[in-house]
Amino acid sequence: MEKKIKEAVIFIGLQASGKSTFYNEYFKNYIHINLDTLHTRNKEKILLDDCIKKELSFVIDNTNPTAEDRERYIEFAKDNGYKLIGYYFQSSVSECLERNILREGKAKVPDVAVLGTYKKIELPSKTEGFDELYYVYIKDGKFSIEDWKEGEQK
Repeated sequence: MEKKIKEAVIFIGLQASGKSTFYNEYFKNYIHINLDTLHTRNKEKILLDDCIKKELSFVIDNTNPTAEDRERYIEFAKDNGYKLIGYYFQSSVSECLERNILREGKAKVPDVAVLGTYKKIELPSKTEGFDELYYVYIKDGKFSIEDWKEGEQK
């Protein structure tokens, strides 16, 4: 019997860089893990544990700006036999602030939140434990995906 490949996908990027839209276009059959909807780390852990128990693939759709932020998910995924894939959402602060204006309700975040994340963001690296790593950017209203080139910022 063929063993099912379990994937843990980690999104990295500013608020309003397209992460949730990307999830909806490319990963609808994966469990969506997002602190905006779960609200607490405890609920997040319960959902992650459930994914492990049921061997379900999942997407971590948070900003995950630093290697330290990503480490908790990377260790968890690796310890449980998951293939780890990262997507870095390349977007300028001004583009994110413009898209954020169009958001409604709780989806809209204060500008200071976007700027704060921008100040903290660290480019991911395969050395963190990613099996695959990609750049994602929006061009002409569509997502473009490119293989990661270590040490090369877009």
